[in-house]
Amino acid sequence: MLIRSRAVLAFNASMLIVLSSLAPAHASQSYQVPDDQQLVQGRELWLENCETCHGCGIADAPIPMQPGEWRFRLAKGKTVLYRHAIEGFIGPDYSMMPARGGNDALTDEQVKLAVDYIVLTGPNKLDSNEEVNNDSTTN
Repeated sequence: MLIRSRAVLAFNASMLIVLSSLAPAHASQSYQVPDDQQLVQGRELWLENCETCHGCGIADAPIPMQPGEWRFRLAKGKTVLYRHAIEGFIGPDYSMMPARGGNDALTDEQVKLAVDYIVLTGPNKLDSNEEVNNDSTTN
C-alpha cells in the first residue's frame, strides 16, 4: 500500500508540473483584494503558490469559487488546514496537497498567510452565520 501511495503521490506531483500551464490566466482577477495588509500578502502568496492547483481542481484541490468543496475542510478548523498546507496531505482517493504548495522556500508563516487569505476573504468563505473551528485537532 505504501508503494502504491508513493507512486500515486509521484504521479500527482508530476501532473502538477505538467498541468500548471493550464491554470486560467484571468483567474487572479476573480479573487477579492482585502483591505488588511496581512491578507494582501496572503493573497499574493496564494496566487503565486496555490492558484495553479486550486484554480483548476488539480489533484482534487478544492476550487475557491465552489464553496461546497470547502465546507468539510473548513469545518476541520484552521489548525488542521495549516498543518495540511505546511506538511502536505494525501486524502481520500489519493487526492493530495503538497507540502507548502510545492514550494519548500515558503516559511510556516507565509503558508499560514495564504491559508488565512483563502479562508477569510476568498469566495469560498462560510456564510456569515457559520464559523471556522480554530481549535480542531482532527485530520
